[in-house]
Amino acid sequence: MASPTVTLVSTMKNEGPYLLEWLAYHKSIGITDFCIFSNDCTDGTNLILNRLDQMGVVKHFDNPLGPRMDPQRAAYSRAGKMDWVRASDWVLIVDADEFLNVHVGDRSVQALIDACPTDADSISINWRLMGGCGQSKMSDDLVTERFTRGSSFDDPENGLVWGFKTLFRPASFDFFGVHRPKFHKTKEILPDMAVMVNGAGKPMGEQYLKRGWRGNKDNVSNEFAQVNHYAVKSREDFLLKRLRGTANSKNKDRIDMEYWDKYDINTNEDATIPTDGIRAQMDAWLQDDDLAALLRACAECSRRVLDYQLTVPEFRTFIDTGIFEKMKDAAE
Repeated sequence: MASPTVTLVSTMKNEGPYLLEWLAYHKSIGITDFCIFSNDCTDGTNLILNRLDQMGVVKHFDNPLGPRMDPQRAAYSRAGKMDWVRASDWVLIVDADEFLNVHVGDRSVQALIDACPTDADSISINWRLMGGCGQSKMSDDLVTERFTRGSSFDDPENGLVWGFKTLFRPASFDFFGVHRPKFHKTKEILPDMAVMVNGAGKPMGEQYLKRGWRGNKDNVSNEFAQVNHYAVKSREDFLLKRLRGTANSKNKDRIDMEYWDKYDINTNEDATIPTDGIRAQMDAWLQDDDLAALLRACAECSRRVLDYQLTVPEFRTFIDTGIFEKMKDAAE
C-alpha cells in the first residue's frame, strides 16, 4: 500500500530565522507536501519561501492582510478550496512555532495514523507549551534542541495548556479551522458525521464536531503524540516576535508581556522530539546558493532590527535580566 499524502498547511510572518528547521523536521517525520502562506513580511521570509517554492520544497502563496478576515483564517479558507490540498489523504495545520512530536513507532506521521483507529477522521493532538529555559539570546542552534522544558498535561499551569492542533482527512470535513476542521453552520451536526480521536486514539467527544479548541480532563493526552509549541523561545527571540505580531491576528498588540507570562512555562523536562534528521536536510537545501544568500540576509536583517530595538531601556533590561516593567513601543 502506498504511503498517504500528508499536506502541512501553515501561515507565517517574519519566521525566516526558524523556517528551515521547521520544514526539515516535518519533512523528516513524513510530511509529503507543504502549503505555506505568508503575509506582510519584512525580514525576507517571503523571498525564502519563493526560493523554496522554485526548488520544489513548498508551495508558497502571498496572503497580505485584508480588510475582513484575519490573515490566518483567510489562508485556511484558501487552502481548503485548493484541489491539490483537498486531494491529500491527510492535512495537518500547525504554526511555524509548532512541531508535531510523535511518540509511537518510528516517530513518523504514518506511525501516529497507524496507532489510531482505522476509521479516525481526525486526530487532535495536545500542545506542550515549551518555555524559554531562562535563555536570553538568539542562537543558530536548533530550537528543538535548545528548549527542552515545558508545560504539564495532568496539572495545567493555565487555560491555554490543553489547546490542541489536528491532523485530519480533508475529505471528511467542509472547511479548515485553526485548531480543528469544521462543518458548515447550516448543516445539521450528527454524531456519526466524523470520528474524532485524541492523542491516544480515544474519542474526543461529540461536542468537538461543533466547536472547541482545547481538551479537557477526560480527553487530554500525549500518549501517541504532542505538539511542541515554542511560542516564546529566548528573550531576544520573543522581542522579535513581539515586534512583528502574529500571522493569526490583526491585533498588533496581541504579543505583550502577559503573553510571555502565559507561555514561558518550564515545569517539565522534555527532550523527546527526534532531531537527528534535521541538520542533514537543512544542509542539503543550503547547497542552493540563492537560498543560502537569502537566509544570510534574513539573519542580518533580524539582528539589525533587534539591535535597534535594544536601544530602548525597557527592552534592554528585559533581555539582560528577564525583569520588565512597562514595555513600550520603540517609537515612543
